Amino acid sequence: MNNFAKKLEHLAFKNLMLETDLIELEEGGIDIQHIDTISRKDIVDTDLFEHDILASARKMARFYVYYYAFENSIRSFISGRLEENHGINWWDLKAPQGVKDSVKKNQNSELDTTMAIRSDDPLYYTNFGELIDIINANWEDFSDTIRSRKAMQSVISQFGRIRNVIAHSCELEEDDIFRLKLLIKDWFRIQS
Repeated sequence: MNNFAKKLEHLAFKNLMLETDLIELEEGGIDIQHIDTISRKDIVDTDLFEHDILASARKMARFYVYYYAFENSIRSFISGRLEENHGINWWDLKAPQGVKDSVKKNQNSELDTTMAIRSDDPLYYTNFGELIDIINANWEDFSDTIRSRKAMQSVISQFGRIRNVIAHSCELEEDDIFRLKLLIKDWFRIQS
């Protein structure tokens, strides 16, 4: 083996070790977005898309993370509080009938597709407005942890409007990015 081949082999081995270390870091909870870079080529050839669309998508990807985490943390908050106060059957006992009907319709509609069932938990079939309805219908269970019903409604409904921009693959304006971050802070601020 000549000197160049040895150097190349050494470099390849070092690269493999680095790849392994970076993957271990990410799997250990340190987000360096390395796994995303590795797997990007496996998903779709990004050269098929226009550069400006990809640039916008990359910019908006972080806001999807905020929206996903925020919406699901509200669901977790609702579920946790109502299960704590009413048991594991809280959905049957405490969800408003209109919300239950809407969820049942969404669940049945999903059964008619080839997609995987998203969840066994009916709360994951609710929309943002229905989350407000659940809290409002059970205000006595939340009034000791949310300082104001009006503040809660304002935060969640404003977030719902921003969520629609993100969910419909549009780009947020800078003031809406600021508003998104502020609404997340507001949500935690109104909790006692």
